[in-house]
Amino acid sequence: MKQQENLLTLARQGDSEAMSAVVAQYKGLIRSVANNFYLVGGDKDDLLQEGMLGLFNAVNNYDGNKGSFPSFVKLCVYRQIVNAVRSNNSEKNKALAGSVQLSSLTEVPDGLDNPLEVLLKKEYAQKIRRVIDGQLTNTERQVLNLFAEGYTYEDITAATGKSYKAVDGALQRARKKLLAQKE
Repeated sequence: MKQQENLLTLARQGDSEAMSAVVAQYKGLIRSVANNFYLVGGDKDDLLQEGMLGLFNAVNNYDGNKGSFPSFVKLCVYRQIVNAVRSNNSEKNKALAGSVQLSSLTEVPDGLDNPLEVLLKKEYAQKIRRVIDGQLTNTERQVLNLFAEGYTYEDITAATGKSYKAVDGALQRARKKLLAQKE
């Protein structure tokens, strides 16, 4: 137990070898907690990284008078991962989870060697532009353009005079129409 406290003290003071030892010791625990969750638009590595943040918080905030370190680590890791999942699933991030970056649809990346690939990308960008101009309603086009420029839902509702629900609905419809063109 004394060895564990010494290791934590060294890790807290910035000793990278001590921190690596703590990480190695609790990597399995972090993996087992992360395996119980799913992050929309993310992967297991994102959850493992959140778990590592929880471990670092545990190392920095552990008080030996209040309980065992392994229990505290498990609690910190669990809370960090749950907070990440909640944050990811919040209304604020909902539109970003399934968004399509418009600039990626209209710009051709530099350095493409294959002329056929360049041509196909340009044709696809033109197809998307036709969908935006021809199939989206004025509201969907206006909301999509504002969202693509980086405006938040609150900014878009203020600019358009539409409700939050109407803005979200317009973005979702636009997204579906754009994704239908991918097929």
